[in-house]
Amino acid sequence: MTPFPSRSHWRGKMLACFIAVALIGSNAWSAQAEVYPDRTIKIVSPHPAGVATDVLGRAIAPVLQQNFGQPVVLENRPGANGIVAEGAVARSTPDGYTILITSGAHIANAFVAKELPFEVIKDFAPVTELAASYGLALVTNLPVNSVAELVDLAKQKAGELTYATNGVGNITHVAGLLFEKRTGTRMVAVPYNTPNLTTDVMTGQVGMAFYSTAAATPLVTAGKLKALAVTGSRRSPSLPNIRTLQELGYADFDVTGYFGLLFPAMTQQDRIERVYAESRKALEAPEVRMVIEAAGMYPVGSTPAEFAKFLEEDFTYQARLMRELGLSTK
Repeated sequence: MTPFPSRSHWRGKMLACFIAVALIGSNAWSAQAEVYPDRTIKIVSPHPAGVATDVLGRAIAPVLQQNFGQPVVLENRPGANGIVAEGAVARSTPDGYTILITSGAHIANAFVAKELPFEVIKDFAPVTELAASYGLALVTNLPVNSVAELVDLAKQKAGELTYATNGVGNITHVAGLLFEKRTGTRMVAVPYNTPNLTTDVMTGQVGMAFYSTAAATPLVTAGKLKALAVTGSRRSPSLPNIRTLQELGYADFDVTGYFGLLFPAMTQQDRIERVYAESRKALEAPEVRMVIEAAGMYPVGSTPAEFAKFLEEDFTYQARLMRELGLSTK
């Protein structure tokens, strides 16, 4: 006769069933949780349409969308030299669905802004440096045809000539201040938060600008603006006949931009790695490379760790530069 199972036997059976169900549920939840992305990803640009972050963001967004199989949209949130957009991203949920496409102004804000609602290093998770620039184009409609003539005119009209910038501490402002310091001139910076910057330089409302080669190249080619020099250490492929300021005798003049992706701090590492991997693929797409090259930039595609190290080094560099230029509030 088969003995009737004991109470402890049934308890063991029930416990085993509960564990099995729990494991199945846990595995199903994990599989569901690992599906990323499963909805729209937003890339936030801290500058208006037409500037480098916007141009680069609009180039990579459709490729990322194709790679992810989910919508990827670009949102322009200009204001306060990028602080408006940076603050919004820093405060966003660190779930991998809000990304900041940034430039060197992000680090500069740590020194030129009196107060920030975030910390530029600690409150963000680096993803990748997408691209770097060959520098900015010094463009003008003034009655000069060389940097030497511009310097002479600026000295004759000390404190009168103006140059447009994209905001205090922006690379366009830093380039102007460094130009004044290296040439021994004194000019007036005029900050802009709108695309009117280009129009006002073209019409003579502002004397000159250190402008992205992305926007400057077609205007220079069409004869609407004159390019006198480039601020990087090597010539821009989009303006190959325009010499660098270093070539013109200003050896200690190297102002280049960089553009990268940042998540809010505490974003899951696997999502950071996924966006990095897909961004690296996007940089290899012919249509993206075409935009990057036309903008006077070159692709980088650094790893999250490499970009983090780069930002730490840039923080140290900009601290020194901002003090030299009298921009630092620290």
